[in-house]
Amino acid sequence: MVNALPVMSITAGICTMVVISVERARCVLPARGQAVPTPDSRSIGLRCTIITLAIVWVWSIVVAVPVGVNFDIGTYHVNGSNHSVSVCQPTWRSFQTSIYSLFLLVVSYLLPQAVLYINYGRVAVYLWSRHRAIVATSEQPQASSSTGQTGQQGGRSSNALIPTASTLNTIKMLMTVSILFLASWAPYFTIMTIEVIRILLFI
Repeated sequence: MVNALPVMSITAGICTMVVISVERARCVLPARGQAVPTPDSRSIGLRCTIITLAIVWVWSIVVAVPVGVNFDIGTYHVNGSNHSVSVCQPTWRSFQTSIYSLFLLVVSYLLPQAVLYINYGRVAVYLWSRHRAIVATSEQPQASSSTGQTGQQGGRSSNALIPTASTLNTIKMLMTVSILFLASWAPYFTIMTIEVIRILLFI
């Protein structure tokens, strides 16, 4: 059971990041057929959040079950002595281990990474296009017949620059999350992939 805890924790953490990306995409992007996003109505809410987290943990347990089931305690006697050593070792064959490792690579890394990049990519593209539309609108020449109107236009231009920094910071944050996700789990799954290739080549 101890061997299943790392797999369960990794899968739960990655799936939680995917759920967060879906929630952000739903709140930022407008619904189909609408021009303006409505985050209040598109938020999943407390009840759906609890249900989603329960599903994430159930799925993580299901993914980790083979690791917990296919390990057993083996006893080995030390040569030249009466002592014995108990070792927790896998009971399945090398080919079965490689198949499960490939399944874990796809389910816990490649697919979540694709969903994460798609959601955050859509959000970044939408925010950038919205930013360009605001800048284009603020740069349109407008005839002003009085000094008061000119000052009001200047105020609108300065207010239009406010979403610029916020938009760029949001895009940078999304890129940072995606890069950190790739960098954090790349060593673990790279070693797993190398081990699978080694097993499949010398099986």
